[in-house]
Amino acid sequence: MNSTVSETGLSSVDIETLQNTAWCEMFDRAIRLSPFYKEHFGKAGFSPSSPPPLSEIGRLPTTDKNTISNDPKSFLCVPQSQIVEVVTTSGSTGSPLVWQLTEGDLNRLGRNEELSFGCVGLDAGDTVILAVALDRCFIAGLAYSLGLRRRGCSVVRVGPATPVMHYDMIRRTGATAIVGVPSFLKRLADKAEEENGFDPAGSSIRKAVCIGEPIRERDLSLNHAGRSVERLWKAQAFSTYGVTELAASLCECGAGRGGHLHPELLHLEALDEQGRPVPDGQIGELAATTFGVEAMPLIRYRTGDHAAIFREPCACGRKTLRIGPIVGRANQKLKLKGTTIFPSTLKTVLDDTPGVAAYAIIARSDNSGAEAIEVKVACEDDSSRVFSELRDRFQGEARVSPQLTAAAADEIENLQMPAGARKRRYFVDLRA
Repeated sequence: MNSTVSETGLSSVDIETLQNTAWCEMFDRAIRLSPFYKEHFGKAGFSPSSPPPLSEIGRLPTTDKNTISNDPKSFLCVPQSQIVEVVTTSGSTGSPLVWQLTEGDLNRLGRNEELSFGCVGLDAGDTVILAVALDRCFIAGLAYSLGLRRRGCSVVRVGPATPVMHYDMIRRTGATAIVGVPSFLKRLADKAEEENGFDPAGSSIRKAVCIGEPIRERDLSLNHAGRSVERLWKAQAFSTYGVTELAASLCECGAGRGGHLHPELLHLEALDEQGRPVPDGQIGELAATTFGVEAMPLIRYRTGDHAAIFREPCACGRKTLRIGPIVGRANQKLKLKGTTIFPSTLKTVLDDTPGVAAYAIIARSDNSGAEAIEVKVACEDDSSRVFSELRDRFQGEARVSPQLTAAAADEIENLQMPAGARKRRYFVDLRA
Protein backbone atom coordinates (compact mmCIF):
# COMPACT_ATOMS: atom_id res chain seq x y z
CA MET A 1 0.00 0.00 0.00
CA ASN A 2 1.28 3.46 -0.88
CA SER A 3 2.66 5.02 2.28
CA THR A 4 3.10 8.45 0.69
CA VAL A 5 -0.60 9.22 0.39
CA SER A 6 -1.25 12.86 1.28
CA GLU A 7 -2.83 13.33 4.68
CA THR A 8 -5.21 16.09 3.57
CA GLY A 9 -5.04 16.36 -0.22
CA LEU A 10 -7.10 13.35 -1.35
CA SER A 11 -9.95 14.23 -3.68
CA SER A 12 -13.15 12.18 -3.79
CA VAL A 13 -11.90 10.57 -7.01
CA ASP A 14 -8.55 9.75 -5.37
CA ILE A 15 -10.33 8.09 -2.46
CA GLU A 16 -12.58 6.02 -4.73
CA THR A 17 -9.63 4.86 -6.86
CA LEU A 18 -7.52 4.07 -3.82
CA GLN A 19 -10.25 2.03 -2.16
CA ASN A 20 -11.25 0.11 -5.29
CA THR A 21 -7.66 -1.00 -5.85
CA ALA A 22 -7.20 -1.96 -2.22
CA TRP A 23 -10.52 -3.83 -2.23
CA CYS A 24 -9.61 -6.04 -5.19
CA GLU A 25 -6.30 -6.95 -3.55
CA MET A 26 -7.97 -7.71 -0.21
CA PHE A 27 -10.77 -9.85 -1.62
CA ASP A 28 -8.35 -11.87 -3.72
CA ARG A 29 -6.06 -12.48 -0.74
CA ALA A 30 -8.85 -13.44 1.64
CA ILE A 31 -10.70 -15.84 -0.65
CA ARG A 32 -7.50 -17.57 -1.82
CA LEU A 33 -5.63 -17.89 1.48
CA SER A 34 -8.21 -17.92 4.29
CA PRO A 35 -10.03 -21.27 4.72
CA PHE A 36 -12.92 -19.39 6.31
CA TYR A 37 -13.44 -16.89 3.50
CA LYS A 38 -12.98 -19.50 0.80
CA GLU A 39 -15.94 -21.42 2.24
CA HIS A 40 -17.87 -18.34 3.41
CA PHE A 41 -17.87 -16.62 0.03
CA GLY A 42 -18.02 -19.84 -1.95
CA LYS A 43 -21.38 -20.64 -0.35
CA ALA A 44 -22.55 -17.18 -1.40
CA GLY A 45 -21.56 -17.86 -5.01
CA PHE A 46 -18.31 -15.88 -5.19
CA SER A 47 -14.89 -17.02 -6.37
CA PRO A 48 -11.47 -15.32 -6.70
CA SER A 49 -12.33 -14.48 -10.31
CA SER A 50 -15.70 -12.90 -9.46
CA PRO A 51 -15.29 -10.23 -6.78
CA PRO A 52 -18.19 -7.78 -6.52
CA PRO A 53 -17.21 -4.12 -7.02
CA LEU A 54 -16.70 -2.24 -3.78
CA SER A 55 -19.88 -0.27 -4.49
CA GLU A 56 -21.76 -3.59 -4.24
CA ILE A 57 -19.96 -4.96 -1.17
CA GLY A 58 -23.37 -5.31 0.48
CA ARG A 59 -23.93 -8.45 -1.61
CA LEU A 60 -21.35 -10.26 0.53
CA PRO A 61 -22.35 -11.86 3.85
CA THR A 62 -21.07 -10.28 7.06
CA THR A 63 -19.00 -11.77 9.86
CA ASP A 64 -18.84 -10.97 13.57
CA LYS A 65 -16.90 -11.75 16.73
CA ASN A 66 -18.80 -14.98 17.36
CA THR A 67 -17.87 -16.22 13.89
CA ILE A 68 -14.19 -15.61 14.56
CA SER A 69 -14.36 -17.13 18.05
CA ASN A 70 -15.55 -20.43 16.57
CA ASP A 71 -12.35 -20.94 14.57
CA PRO A 72 -9.91 -18.00 14.58
CA LYS A 73 -7.15 -19.95 12.82
CA SER A 74 -9.34 -20.33 9.74
CA PHE A 75 -8.98 -16.57 9.20
CA LEU A 76 -5.17 -16.79 8.96
CA CYS A 77 -3.70 -16.09 5.53
CA VAL A 78 -0.05 -16.65 6.43
CA PRO A 79 1.97 -19.49 7.97
CA GLN A 80 2.56 -19.23 11.72
CA SER A 81 6.25 -18.56 11.06
CA GLN A 82 5.35 -15.09 9.74
CA ILE A 83 3.52 -14.00 12.93
CA VAL A 84 5.60 -11.53 14.94
CA GLU A 85 3.06 -10.05 17.37
CA VAL A 86 0.06 -11.51 19.22
CA VAL A 87 -2.49 -9.29 20.95
CA THR A 88 -5.95 -9.76 22.42
CA THR A 89 -9.16 -7.77 22.41
CA SER A 90 -10.29 -6.12 25.64
CA GLY A 91 -12.82 -8.81 26.52
CA SER A 92 -15.39 -6.19 27.48
CA THR A 93 -18.10 -8.09 25.56
CA GLY A 94 -17.00 -11.69 26.11
CA SER A 95 -13.85 -13.77 25.97
CA PRO A 96 -10.91 -11.85 24.49
CA LEU A 97 -10.02 -12.77 20.91
CA VAL A 98 -6.42 -13.63 20.14
CA TRP A 99 -5.29 -11.54 17.18
CA GLN A 100 -2.10 -12.12 15.21
CA LEU A 101 0.02 -9.73 13.13
CA THR A 102 2.91 -9.98 10.69
CA GLU A 103 5.73 -7.48 10.35
CA GLY A 104 3.77 -5.94 7.47
CA ASP A 105 0.70 -5.66 9.70
CA LEU A 106 2.76 -3.82 12.32
CA ASN A 107 3.93 -1.39 9.64
CA ARG A 108 0.30 -0.86 8.61
CA LEU A 109 -0.66 -0.32 12.26
CA GLY A 110 2.07 2.28 12.68
CA ARG A 111 1.02 3.99 9.44
CA ASN A 112 -2.57 4.23 10.65
CA GLU A 113 -1.54 5.89 13.90
CA GLU A 114 0.90 8.15 12.07
CA LEU A 115 -2.04 9.44 10.03
CA SER A 116 -4.33 9.66 13.08
CA PHE A 117 -1.86 11.69 15.10
CA GLY A 118 -1.42 13.83 12.01
CA CYS A 119 -5.10 14.72 12.35
CA VAL A 120 -4.36 15.88 15.89
CA GLY A 121 -1.48 17.98 14.62
CA LEU A 122 1.29 16.19 16.54
CA ASP A 123 4.68 16.19 14.89
CA ALA A 124 8.43 16.36 15.45
CA GLY A 125 9.00 18.68 18.38
CA ASP A 126 6.06 17.28 20.37
CA THR A 127 6.66 15.18 23.46
CA VAL A 128 3.77 12.87 24.24
CA ILE A 129 2.88 11.12 27.50
CA LEU A 130 1.37 7.68 26.86
CA ALA A 131 -0.90 7.03 29.86
CA VAL A 132 -1.88 3.75 28.19
CA ALA A 133 -0.87 0.16 28.95
CA LEU A 134 1.78 -1.32 26.67
CA ASP A 135 1.60 -4.75 28.33
CA ARG A 136 -1.08 -7.40 28.97
CA CYS A 137 -1.47 -8.02 25.21
CA PHE A 138 -3.07 -4.61 24.57
CA ILE A 139 -2.68 -3.30 21.03
CA ALA A 140 -3.40 0.36 21.86
CA GLY A 141 -0.16 1.31 23.59
CA LEU A 142 1.86 -0.55 20.96
CA ALA A 143 -0.01 1.20 18.13
CA TYR A 144 0.30 4.69 19.61
CA SER A 145 4.00 4.24 20.29
CA LEU A 146 4.64 3.11 16.71
CA GLY A 147 2.62 5.95 15.20
CA LEU A 148 4.13 8.69 17.34
CA ARG A 149 7.66 7.54 16.52
CA ARG A 150 6.82 7.62 12.82
CA ARG A 151 5.70 11.24 13.26
CA GLY A 152 9.02 12.09 14.91
CA CYS A 153 7.51 12.72 18.34
CA SER A 154 9.27 11.98 21.61
CA VAL A 155 7.35 9.21 23.39
CA VAL A 156 7.15 8.95 27.18
CA ARG A 157 5.72 5.50 28.00
CA VAL A 158 4.44 6.18 31.51
CA GLY A 159 1.41 3.90 31.14
CA PRO A 160 -1.38 3.82 33.74
CA ALA A 161 1.16 4.54 36.51
CA THR A 162 0.74 6.58 39.69
CA PRO A 163 -0.34 10.21 39.40
CA VAL A 164 2.95 11.32 40.97
CA MET A 165 4.94 9.65 38.19
CA HIS A 166 2.82 11.38 35.54
CA TYR A 167 3.26 14.78 37.19
CA ASP A 168 7.00 14.23 37.48
CA MET A 169 7.44 13.18 33.83
CA ILE A 170 5.30 16.06 32.55
CA ARG A 171 7.47 18.49 34.52
CA ARG A 172 10.77 16.90 33.52
CA THR A 173 10.02 16.42 29.81
CA GLY A 174 7.86 19.47 29.12
CA ALA A 175 5.36 17.14 27.43
CA THR A 176 2.98 18.90 25.04
CA ALA A 177 0.34 16.15 24.72
CA ILE A 178 -1.06 13.19 26.63
CA VAL A 179 -2.90 10.07 25.42
CA GLY A 180 -5.24 8.34 27.85
CA VAL A 181 -8.72 7.32 28.91
CA PRO A 182 -10.79 10.44 29.80
CA SER A 183 -11.76 9.13 33.25
CA PHE A 184 -8.07 8.48 33.99
CA LEU A 185 -7.09 11.96 32.81
CA LYS A 186 -9.76 13.42 35.09
CA ARG A 187 -8.45 11.33 37.99
CA LEU A 188 -4.93 12.65 37.35
CA ALA A 189 -6.23 16.20 37.47
CA ASP A 190 -8.31 15.57 40.61
CA LYS A 191 -5.37 14.01 42.42
CA ALA A 192 -3.18 16.98 41.49
CA GLU A 193 -4.95 18.98 44.19
CA GLU A 194 -3.22 16.72 46.72
CA GLU A 195 0.18 17.13 45.01
CA ASN A 196 1.74 20.47 45.89
CA GLY A 197 3.27 22.30 43.00
CA PHE A 198 1.50 20.59 40.08
CA ASP A 199 -1.29 22.33 38.22
CA PRO A 200 -2.60 20.41 35.14
CA ALA A 201 -4.16 23.57 33.70
CA GLY A 202 -0.86 25.41 34.03
CA SER A 203 1.29 22.54 32.74
CA SER A 204 2.89 22.18 29.32
CA ILE A 205 0.12 19.79 28.12
CA ARG A 206 -1.88 21.42 25.33
CA LYS A 207 -3.51 18.44 23.60
CA ALA A 208 -5.29 15.41 25.11
CA VAL A 209 -6.02 12.41 22.87
CA CYS A 210 -8.88 10.56 24.56
CA ILE A 211 -9.28 6.82 24.04
CA GLY A 212 -11.68 4.13 25.20
CA GLU A 213 -14.56 6.39 26.26
CA PRO A 214 -16.65 8.85 24.21
CA ILE A 215 -16.04 12.57 24.75
CA ARG A 216 -18.78 13.79 22.40
CA GLU A 217 -22.56 13.74 22.20
CA ARG A 218 -24.40 12.57 19.08
CA ASP A 219 -24.44 16.16 17.78
CA LEU A 220 -20.60 16.14 18.11
CA SER A 221 -20.58 18.67 20.95
CA LEU A 222 -18.34 17.78 23.90
CA ASN A 223 -20.00 15.67 26.57
CA HIS A 224 -19.31 15.91 30.30
CA ALA A 225 -16.10 13.86 30.04
CA GLY A 226 -14.77 15.96 27.16
CA ARG A 227 -15.62 19.23 28.87
CA SER A 228 -13.95 18.04 32.08
CA VAL A 229 -10.71 17.14 30.30
CA GLU A 230 -10.55 20.50 28.54
CA ARG A 231 -11.41 22.46 31.70
CA LEU A 232 -9.05 20.60 34.03
CA TRP A 233 -6.07 20.48 31.67
CA LYS A 234 -6.72 23.65 29.63
CA ALA A 235 -5.95 21.44 26.63
CA GLN A 236 -7.84 20.64 23.46
CA ALA A 237 -9.46 17.19 23.66
CA PHE A 238 -9.46 14.88 20.65
CA SER A 239 -11.61 11.76 20.36
CA THR A 240 -10.32 8.56 18.80
CA TYR A 241 -12.00 5.20 18.08
CA GLY A 242 -10.09 1.98 17.56
CA VAL A 243 -10.77 -1.75 17.27
CA THR A 244 -8.11 -4.38 17.93
CA GLU A 245 -9.30 -6.69 15.15
CA LEU A 246 -9.05 -3.88 12.60
CA ALA A 247 -5.59 -2.76 13.78
CA ALA A 248 -6.80 0.72 12.94
CA SER A 249 -8.24 3.83 14.55
CA LEU A 250 -10.13 6.94 13.46
CA CYS A 251 -9.08 10.15 15.19
CA GLU A 252 -10.56 13.64 15.14
CA CYS A 253 -8.87 16.66 13.66
CA GLY A 254 -8.98 20.08 15.26
CA ALA A 255 -12.46 20.72 13.87
CA GLY A 256 -13.89 18.06 16.20
CA ARG A 257 -16.45 16.82 13.67
CA GLY A 258 -15.84 13.07 13.88
CA GLY A 259 -13.00 10.57 13.53
CA HIS A 260 -11.33 10.52 10.10
CA LEU A 261 -11.08 7.28 8.12
CA HIS A 262 -7.79 6.50 6.38
CA PRO A 263 -9.19 5.14 3.09
CA GLU A 264 -6.13 3.15 2.06
CA LEU A 265 -6.46 1.10 5.27
CA LEU A 266 -10.18 0.67 5.93
CA HIS A 267 -13.70 0.71 4.47
CA LEU A 268 -16.70 1.35 6.73
CA GLU A 269 -20.46 0.83 6.52
CA ALA A 270 -23.24 1.63 9.02
CA LEU A 271 -25.93 -1.07 9.05
CA ASP A 272 -29.35 -1.60 10.61
CA GLU A 273 -30.38 -4.79 12.43
CA GLN A 274 -31.22 -6.47 9.10
CA GLY A 275 -27.79 -5.63 7.67
CA ARG A 276 -29.02 -2.85 5.39
CA PRO A 277 -27.12 0.45 5.12
CA VAL A 278 -28.57 3.35 7.08
CA PRO A 279 -28.56 6.92 5.71
CA ASP A 280 -25.56 9.08 6.51
CA GLY A 281 -25.94 10.83 9.85
CA GLN A 282 -28.13 8.07 11.31
CA ILE A 283 -26.94 5.59 13.93
CA GLY A 284 -26.04 2.13 12.65
CA GLU A 285 -23.73 -0.75 13.50
CA LEU A 286 -20.27 -0.21 12.05
CA ALA A 287 -19.14 -2.95 9.65
CA ALA A 288 -15.49 -2.78 8.58
CA THR A 289 -13.35 -4.17 5.78
CA THR A 290 -9.60 -4.00 6.32
CA PHE A 291 -7.17 -3.17 3.51
CA GLY A 292 -3.50 -4.12 3.44
CA VAL A 293 -3.74 -6.74 6.21
CA GLU A 294 -1.58 -9.83 5.72
CA ALA A 295 -2.35 -12.20 8.61
CA MET A 296 -6.06 -11.90 9.44
CA PRO A 297 -8.00 -9.75 6.96
CA LEU A 298 -11.63 -8.95 7.73
CA ILE A 299 -14.42 -8.33 5.24
CA ARG A 300 -17.73 -6.81 6.35
CA TYR A 301 -16.91 -7.41 10.01
CA ARG A 302 -19.76 -6.26 12.26
CA THR A 303 -17.95 -4.55 15.12
CA GLY A 304 -20.96 -4.35 17.42
CA ASP A 305 -20.33 -0.60 17.83
CA HIS A 306 -23.09 1.83 16.88
CA ALA A 307 -22.29 5.25 15.43
CA ALA A 308 -23.22 7.57 12.57
CA ILE A 309 -21.18 8.06 9.40
CA PHE A 310 -20.60 11.49 7.82
CA ARG A 311 -19.33 12.03 4.28
CA GLU A 312 -19.49 15.78 3.69
CA PRO A 313 -16.05 17.46 3.52
CA CYS A 314 -14.58 18.45 6.88
CA ALA A 315 -13.60 22.01 7.79
CA CYS A 316 -9.98 20.81 7.92
CA GLY A 317 -10.03 20.16 4.17
CA ARG A 318 -10.11 16.37 4.32
CA LYS A 319 -12.78 14.66 2.22
CA THR A 320 -12.50 11.32 3.97
CA LEU A 321 -15.42 9.58 5.67
CA ARG A 322 -15.84 10.36 9.39
CA ILE A 323 -17.63 8.61 12.24
CA GLY A 324 -19.43 10.17 15.16
CA PRO A 325 -19.16 9.02 18.79
CA ILE A 326 -19.92 5.41 19.67
CA VAL A 327 -23.35 5.47 21.30
CA GLY A 328 -23.34 1.82 22.38
CA ARG A 329 -22.73 -1.78 21.44
CA ALA A 330 -25.22 -4.11 19.81
CA ASN A 331 -25.36 -6.44 22.80
CA GLN A 332 -25.86 -3.52 25.23
CA LYS A 333 -29.12 -2.35 23.72
CA LEU A 334 -31.86 -2.20 26.36
CA LYS A 335 -35.61 -2.57 25.90
CA LEU A 336 -37.76 -1.18 28.69
CA LYS A 337 -41.54 -1.15 28.32
CA GLY A 338 -41.36 -0.54 24.60
CA THR A 339 -38.48 1.95 24.71
CA THR A 340 -35.12 0.97 23.22
CA ILE A 341 -32.04 2.78 24.53
CA PHE A 342 -28.30 2.36 24.97
CA PRO A 343 -26.66 2.72 28.40
CA SER A 344 -24.82 5.76 27.00
CA THR A 345 -28.13 7.67 27.08
CA LEU A 346 -28.37 7.08 30.82
CA LYS A 347 -24.66 7.86 31.24
CA THR A 348 -25.16 11.29 29.65
CA VAL A 349 -27.85 12.14 32.19
CA LEU A 350 -25.73 10.90 35.11
CA ASP A 351 -22.65 12.78 33.95
CA ASP A 352 -24.55 16.05 33.61
CA THR A 353 -26.41 15.89 36.95
CA PRO A 354 -24.77 17.89 39.78
CA GLY A 355 -24.07 15.90 42.93
CA VAL A 356 -23.45 12.53 41.23
CA ALA A 357 -20.00 11.37 42.36
CA ALA A 358 -19.95 7.88 40.82
CA TYR A 359 -22.38 5.37 39.38
CA ALA A 360 -22.88 1.97 37.80
CA ILE A 361 -25.72 1.01 35.43
CA ILE A 362 -26.87 -2.58 35.98
CA ALA A 363 -29.16 -4.51 33.61
CA ARG A 364 -31.07 -7.63 34.68
CA SER A 365 -33.79 -9.83 33.19
CA ASP A 366 -36.43 -11.89 34.98
CA ASN A 367 -37.69 -15.39 34.16
CA SER A 368 -40.11 -14.00 31.57
CA GLY A 369 -37.30 -12.21 29.73
CA ALA A 370 -38.44 -8.72 30.76
CA GLU A 371 -35.53 -6.34 31.34
CA ALA A 372 -34.94 -4.02 34.28
CA ILE A 373 -32.29 -1.39 35.00
CA GLU A 374 -30.86 -0.44 38.36
CA VAL A 375 -28.57 2.57 38.68
CA LYS A 376 -26.35 2.58 41.77
CA VAL A 377 -25.32 6.12 42.63
CA ALA A 378 -22.84 7.61 45.08
CA CYS A 379 -23.83 11.21 45.83
CA GLU A 380 -21.63 14.15 46.78
CA ASP A 381 -24.39 15.83 48.78
CA ASP A 382 -28.13 15.45 49.52
CA SER A 383 -29.10 12.17 47.86
CA SER A 384 -32.84 12.95 47.96
CA ARG A 385 -32.29 16.07 45.84
CA VAL A 386 -29.96 14.24 43.44
CA PHE A 387 -32.34 11.30 43.05
CA SER A 388 -35.31 13.59 42.46
CA GLU A 389 -33.45 15.40 39.68
CA LEU A 390 -32.28 12.12 38.16
CA ARG A 391 -35.83 10.71 38.05
CA ASP A 392 -37.09 13.81 36.28
CA ARG A 393 -34.23 13.87 33.78
CA PHE A 394 -34.35 10.13 33.03
CA GLN A 395 -38.06 10.39 32.27
CA GLY A 396 -37.73 13.59 30.27
CA GLU A 397 -34.55 12.86 28.31
CA ALA A 398 -34.41 9.05 28.13
CA ARG A 399 -38.12 8.29 28.61
CA VAL A 400 -37.35 5.51 31.08
CA SER A 401 -37.50 5.23 34.87
CA PRO A 402 -34.69 2.98 36.13
CA GLN A 403 -34.49 1.94 39.76
CA LEU A 404 -32.17 4.26 41.71
CA THR A 405 -30.15 2.87 44.63
CA ALA A 406 -27.76 4.74 46.91
CA ALA A 407 -24.33 3.12 47.14
CA ALA A 408 -20.93 3.80 48.65
CA ALA A 409 -18.12 4.93 46.38
CA ASP A 410 -16.04 1.79 47.04
CA GLU A 411 -18.96 -0.46 46.03
CA ILE A 412 -19.25 1.36 42.73
CA GLU A 413 -15.49 1.24 42.21
CA ASN A 414 -15.63 -2.56 42.59
CA LEU A 415 -18.43 -2.71 40.02
CA GLN A 416 -16.54 -0.50 37.58
CA MET A 417 -13.19 -2.25 38.02
CA PRO A 418 -13.73 -5.86 39.13
CA ALA A 419 -10.71 -8.08 39.78
CA GLY A 420 -8.82 -8.80 36.57
CA ALA A 421 -10.57 -6.08 34.54
CA ARG A 422 -8.52 -4.29 31.89
CA LYS A 423 -11.00 -1.48 31.25
CA ARG A 424 -13.27 0.55 33.50
CA ARG A 425 -16.95 -0.17 32.90
CA TYR A 426 -20.03 1.85 33.72
CA PHE A 427 -22.51 -0.74 32.42
CA VAL A 428 -22.83 -4.13 34.13
CA ASP A 429 -24.88 -6.62 32.12
CA LEU A 430 -26.44 -9.33 34.29
CA ARG A 431 -29.12 -10.33 31.78
CA ALA A 432 -29.46 -14.03 31.05
